Amino acid sequence: MDNDFSHHGAEDELDDEIAVIRATIWDNCRDWCRKCGVSYPENEERRVIKRCRGCGAALGFLAKDGIDEYLKILEPEERASREEGTWLHLSGLVYKTFSRKAHVYDDFTPPKHWMKLEAVDPHDARATNWLFGMVSPEEIDIFGKTKHRIYWFDYLLATGSVEDIVRKVKANRALYGYEEPKFVILDKKYGEMTQMVTADNPDKRTWQSELHRAGINRIKLSHSAPGDVELGHKIVKEYLKPQYSILTQTARPGMLFAKEGCGGSSGPIHMMSSYQYDAKTQKASDKYKDFPDCLRYVALEQPSYHSPESEANVAIQLHDRMKEAIDRRQSIQG
Repeated sequence: MDNDFSHHGAEDELDDEIAVIRATIWDNCRDWCRKCGVSYPENEERRVIKRCRGCGAALGFLAKDGIDEYLKILEPEERASREEGTWLHLSGLVYKTFSRKAHVYDDFTPPKHWMKLEAVDPHDARATNWLFGMVSPEEIDIFGKTKHRIYWFDYLLATGSVEDIVRKVKANRALYGYEEPKFVILDKKYGEMTQMVTADNPDKRTWQSELHRAGINRIKLSHSAPGDVELGHKIVKEYLKPQYSILTQTARPGMLFAKEGCGGSSGPIHMMSSYQYDAKTQKASDKYKDFPDCLRYVALEQPSYHSPESEANVAIQLHDRMKEAIDRRQSIQG
């Protein structure tokens, strides 16, 4: 274990009260010494032996098997941080595996039976980002669960009033042959908390209420619990991995982007290619984050495919059954 006393400040003055302790996860292993390569089976269940007999280093509290299993689920760049204690892995692109060659497809007409979904990152002072996608019947694996491949086929950078934005959205839906998606996921921060006050509407209103009033239904608010940003990044990275589909018998990423529909200097493809960590804060930068945020909202939902036609048939069958029950009741009462 290395002990590094670090200093941070505008004038780089030493602060004796701050200590940065850098260690590897193996320094906390109780039944194996990484330095000596020696196992201690006596410590598999609990920490009986306190120090390594070879080098004298203190043994920790985590089992080797548990550490091995944990490290298996980490992305390579995250593993460097979790295993070795190197925090500068949070630099460069957020989605390092994203590439036009692997993740961009030639545009095609969205099939009517594919499930549509939309994601919205609203803004008061600049264009609202509205992303249009569809979930196919192609099964993929996301962290051991059966999910379905997502295709992003178009987007809007919409300005103007909420009514103006909604008109553009509905026109775009009509262009692709559907009236409403399965759901519209909205950034919780703006959807629930941002208040809009105008001369025409002096009352405080939220994006969620205004969109609903203008005709946008099936709104879901995005997850916003502590840690959801990092978790969302992790799930998006899983979608970006090659995923084998039994239906098509091919391996393609679980999330794909239309070459023309998602192109442009302010489009999803460009933003995904440019989305980076801030070198100073070690957090994802605000620049180029809007469409990646939309993807994160959807990834946290991990949507499963449901055929719109099947749902329509179920609704019709339910209506017919209710009608039959009402007619039967009226016949008995009569």
